[in-house]
Amino acid sequence: MVGGDAVLVVQLGRQTTRERVTELLADSPCGIAPPAAGLAAVPRAAGLAIARAQVLPPEAHSPRLLEDCWLDVLAHRAGDFARDLADDVLGGLDAPAVSRSEAARLLETVRTHLDGSGSIAETAEALYCHRNTVQHRFARFHELTGRDPRRPDDAALVAVALRARRPGPEPA
Repeated sequence: MVGGDAVLVVQLGRQTTRERVTELLADSPCGIAPPAAGLAAVPRAAGLAIARAQVLPPEAHSPRLLEDCWLDVLAHRAGDFARDLADDVLGGLDAPAVSRSEAARLLETVRTHLDGSGSIAETAEALYCHRNTVQHRFARFHELTGRDPRRPDDAALVAVALRARRPGPEPA
């Protein structure tokens, strides 16, 4: 037990690989950290696995790798700062002149874009709309928030802000 959390430490080898451990834990919602490079790195790896487990979505039924959720861990660990970031970055969508349906449509477009390849064409295909529609939604999102999800710096801030606003465990 580490701070009230159960931790399983496995020594990897030829027979016991990370993939095999993940397979054996297939029905267990848990966090899996990258392998520790030596005994001294085990406490850090355990802490990373716990950080991953703390942001598991309620519907999780299997292990999740840390490398697949760094944004969730970052937003969770940032606490009030993450909420402040979300309010700063996404606050324009809460304006009285913006309907809930418009805000939801803009957020769906941005999430789809950021969660995918970042391609306008692929975003349009995933949303079953024309690529010009996606471009217009990005322009409107930019108008309301001051952030353009096609620019890397803005995309990074928006991605963290979206994770911070996502319902889930309370930030630390």
